Amino acid sequence: MYNPYLNQYYGTQQMNRPQPMEMPIQPQNAPQMALNRQNSLYGKQVDSIDVVKAIDIPLDGSISYFPLTNGSAIITKQLQQDGTSKITIYEPKTQKEDMKFATIEDIDKRLEKLGFSEIDDLKDDLEDLKKELKDIKNKLKTKKED
Repeated sequence: MYNPYLNQYYGTQQMNRPQPMEMPIQPQNAPQMALNRQNSLYGKQVDSIDVVKAIDIPLDGSISYFPLTNGSAIITKQLQQDGTSKITIYEPKTQKEDMKFATIEDIDKRLEKLGFSEIDDLKDDLEDLKKELKDIKNKLKTKKED
């Protein structure tokens, strides 16, 4: 038989009784976490940085956010361990409107201007260095064998 009020089944045997809830056991030396801390942002819109300097902030060290009403910046204020408050201003980075991009033709022209003879000279110098190192290595081998 099913009892919808208790959300349990009854049989001809003993009635199922709710079991006591087990509480998780925490070690006594574990640090206690703040249970009432909410994940929310503190702050409000302000007109200027002078307003931010005068506003009280939470004493727990969390960051308070103050966007400027004209949208030009976001100011944060945070209490430091030494008792002072740290104010940081975040401003958007503006890009230049006259930004110029290189085309394939521009890149081809620049490559034509490059002197590849200098690169060939460097390759020759590297080959000479490799030969000299091989010679030195062979001389060291012969001296060890003697």
